[in-house]
Amino acid sequence: MFHSSTRFAGALTLSLLILAPVARAQTAESSEAGADLWSQTRERAAGWWDQSRDLAGQAMRDARGLLDDQEPGFNQIWQRALPTLDQALLLEQRQQTLPESAWFGPDQKANQAEIDTLLDEAVAILSVSPALKYRERIQVLQEQIVQWRAEIADHRQQRVTAPTESTFKKTVADYDALIDAREADIQHANQEIEQLKREFAQSLRAIGLKLEDEQLDLLLATVVGDNLVDLGILFDNIKSITLQLEELLEQSGEDLQSARRYYGLYVVLLKSLDRMHVQIEEAIDERYLPQIDDIVGQTQTLVVDTERLLLESPGRRALLEGNLQAQQLTLQAAGFYRQYLVDQAGQVRQARQELEQDIAAAWNTYETVRVSGELVSLVRSSQLLLEGLLNRQAPALRPFESLEMQREIQKLTQQLRGEVSG
Repeated sequence: MFHSSTRFAGALTLSLLILAPVARAQTAESSEAGADLWSQTRERAAGWWDQSRDLAGQAMRDARGLLDDQEPGFNQIWQRALPTLDQALLLEQRQQTLPESAWFGPDQKANQAEIDTLLDEAVAILSVSPALKYRERIQVLQEQIVQWRAEIADHRQQRVTAPTESTFKKTVADYDALIDAREADIQHANQEIEQLKREFAQSLRAIGLKLEDEQLDLLLATVVGDNLVDLGILFDNIKSITLQLEELLEQSGEDLQSARRYYGLYVVLLKSLDRMHVQIEEAIDERYLPQIDDIVGQTQTLVVDTERLLLESPGRRALLEGNLQAQQLTLQAAGFYRQYLVDQAGQVRQARQELEQDIAAAWNTYETVRVSGELVSLVRSSQLLLEGLLNRQAPALRPFESLEMQREIQKLTQQLRGEVSG
């Protein structure tokens, strides 16, 4: 019934292995041939399936019975996601029956906007994992370390003009003590981060993301790394729900209406995966890259001012040369960062385009298939592909050029996160 195809596998593989910066050329490996899930379609089924709320309620009851043996966390995700997926499916069903535009009443544009809102909601629900608690704690500690390093730099600057002895002012010894205390704080925080990173990596491996230390460092240091981890979590939750839908399909027997509904939910799940690709593209193109460009522009202006001051104030050469060195490091890090973001956007876009072709074919199958057993076979074959994709291994990454570069990247990331949250 099926013949060899790698397009669907390639799309998801690209979406989950987009961790290498463009600075190093990658050699793409082609996936092993998987089942061609979407190439064959059947006669168009007679009439539209009139989905009812009663059927949706029955499906919820069927699903609850299947989830008795599942983890409580997954149960909660399923219960929260299913109504949203159901509503998105109903809107998808009516999309082609609406006019492209209308002065009054719903049209395809308005309906698609509602669908996108529901898919965004589904992405938020399905991007939840216990692994995120490690990332959140690591980020808090990293932000604290940056603040402490800034304090140390300020203390060292104040120390230069501090008196050796004084009753009212901080002395050299006072600043030395403050610096030592902050350095001890940083050491303890770094030790905690290393432990958290090990636990975080273990949690990611549990959902199929196998990362080397350098890869994990890059994910944690860059703002888009958050999106990529969320994408992996979304993929894993979609895989788990697909397993449940497969069981529901098998239990539906000859009930074609129920079988088609479960398959429709499966297609909507894939659309939520596509939607997250869109979110990542938009975040990179509309937020992160413009912010990086602003930082570069501001830093270049500072470089010009610093070079002018070097000519005008030779007595401050040591201070100004230090400033110039820091500014040049920022420009170097921003260039690395920008190229990395451009690379990620390109790979996400390519993955999304391929995924959308498969989703279109899957939806066509949903509309035309006649036999519930065929739907079960399609989802089961797709599940085998998903299983194979979970054995993915991220490609090798070029490590940071230096510890200073890594720290500068982290500082830029905090600026980006701050502007996004603000």
